[in-house]
Parts: sequence; C-alpha cells; structure tokens
Amino acid sequence: MKMISFCNKKGGVGKTTLCKNVAYKLALDGAKVLLIDLDPQATLSVQLISKKGNNDNSIIELVSSKNAIKHIKIKTLVQETKHKNIDIITGNEDLTNSNTIINTVFAVEQRYIIADMIYQSNQDTLDSYDYVLIDYPPTIQELAINFLTISDFIIIPINAGNGSYKGLIDLKNTLNYVCRLNNRDLPNIKVIFNNIKDNENTSFIYKLLVKNDLANYLLNNIIKNSDTFIKTENELSSIWTNQHYWRQKQAYEELIKEIK
Repeated sequence: MKMISFCNKKGGVGKTTLCKNVAYKLALDGAKVLLIDLDPQATLSVQLISKKGNNDNSIIELVSSKNAIKHIKIKTLVQETKHKNIDIITGNEDLTNSNTIINTVFAVEQRYIIADMIYQSNQDTLDSYDYVLIDYPPTIQELAINFLTISDFIIIPINAGNGSYKGLIDLKNTLNYVCRLNNRDLPNIKVIFNNIKDNENTSFIYKLLVKNDLANYLLNNIIKNSDTFIKTENELSSIWTNQHYWRQKQAYEELIKEIK
C-alpha cells in the first residue's frame, strides 16, 4: 500500500480535483483505491459517494475516545463509491473539532503518533488497498499532520499566484518542525503547477522555488487549465473519457508515473 496526500495550506489550488482524478486513473488501471476525506467541507465525498451512501461518519470516529482506535475498526467507516475499485471514508463537519478532541483525549507524547496507531490497528484493511489517497483542507490541524507525516508521497499543487507558494512554504515548515520533533524523515514531496492558464507566467514562482531550495521538489509537467473541465468537473470520468482533455491527461499520467 502507498499512502499519497494532496495538500497545500492554500485553498483553491485544485487539491480535491487532483486527488479524485488520480484515484480514478489508478482505479481504471486496475488498482484498488481507498480515499480518505479529511476536509470538513467534504467536497470529495459529496462527489463520489453513491446514492445509498452518507457522510455521517468520518475518520474522527477513531479518535473520539481513548479506546476508539482499538475498538472501532476502520473498515466500518469505509463506503463504496459510484466507481469500481474506489472506496471512501467520507469527511464531515465533525472534523473541524479534531484539535479539541485530540488535545482532550490524547497525552502530549501521543498526539503525533495517532496515524501510526490507526495504521497498526487496521493494517490488514489498509494494506488490502494498493493506494490510500487523502484529501486535506487548507487548515492543517493535528489529525491532518499525523497522516501527512506517515505518507509515502505528499503532492502539493501550486498555481501562478503568491498565495499558493506561501501555502507550500508554510506546509513545508510545519512538516519540518513535526518531523524533527518526532525524529522522522521528511516524506517524499512532489510539487506540481496545477490549473495553469495559457497566458499565465510561472517563472516568478519558479524563481522563488529555486531561491528557497525547493526546485528539486517540482515536477516538470504542468496541468493546464480547461474551461470545459471546470464546467464538468463533477463528472469524475470526464477527464479520461473526453478527447478535449488530452493535455490534462498527459500531465496526470506523468504525475502518476512519479508516485506508482
């Protein structure tokens, strides 16, 4: 199993769209994929859950009490989606309380090993998937930090604006701090320009990446903007079944090669 996180401390950079389209391509190629939605807005969940599904239970259930991790199995939170080979643990508004819950339930020395504890208690279920993909909110709380630090890859989408670059810097600084604090290696980070319009110039952001020794994280491919894609993004299969998305498909395929 590979755990891949899609995150930036800046909203509106396309984390959810990136996550779901990578998931769908992996599933089309025969991989078994579990999505975990850590965003209280639950956009990913709303787009993917089947008509019989709901988002009443999120992964916050596993940290709701001292014994929850041991007694509540993650498989009870997993739902099928509308798409073959893709399951999901949905997000909901309860995730906004994750910091309060974690700080109440767990001792200080446990607060950054919660994801490790969840994995150890549910290894059989999680390892039955080829990929676990996680979608994050822009506000990174302790539960999110836990899953980031145990990820095999962290995909950080940025655009041509300063805001997404600052989000990248803030996220990297947070990861550096937590990993040093807990004697962990920094996860494998991949940065990708996402949703870039033809008339947008990314050179300024690239120079900032070079200046701050971050250019080595940047993938060569760029995912271009598509007005048609924006109008139909609720159709998960659209990027792979519509001939107009050939530029996006090529960029996604290059990204997937990096994380397979």
